Amino acid sequence: SMSTHHFAKPEYALKRAEEYIGLGYKTKALEALYSVVTSRRHKTWTKVTEKVMMKFLELCVELRRSRLAKDGLHQYRNITQTQYPQSPEAVPKVSLAKARATPSISHPRAAPMALR
Repeated sequence: SMSTHHFAKPEYALKRAEEYIGLGYKTKALEALYSVVTSRRHKTWTKVTEKVMMKFLELCVELRRSRLAKDGLHQYRNITQTQYPQSPEAVPKVSLAKARATPSISHPRAAPMALR
């Protein structure tokens, strides 16, 4: 289960996630981003929201958290549908491409390279 983080702005969550990734704490990074993706406070679409979502999905693929990715995409669609209809199209295309690339990888250390 995801622990609860609260960030005043999505930018802070993204910054924190990048710090966690730098330290090798990818699950913590995922939790930080998930808190924004599922937050009732961040219901306005911004370019940062999209960046958060892209990073979130990248981590979901890397950590094999497909259910979480689906949950995140569902939430993201809800945010963007009314405000910015083009954005949800871009995100699943990227995430699907990444997700398709992942199952063929047998060695875990190969995964990050396939995601780039």
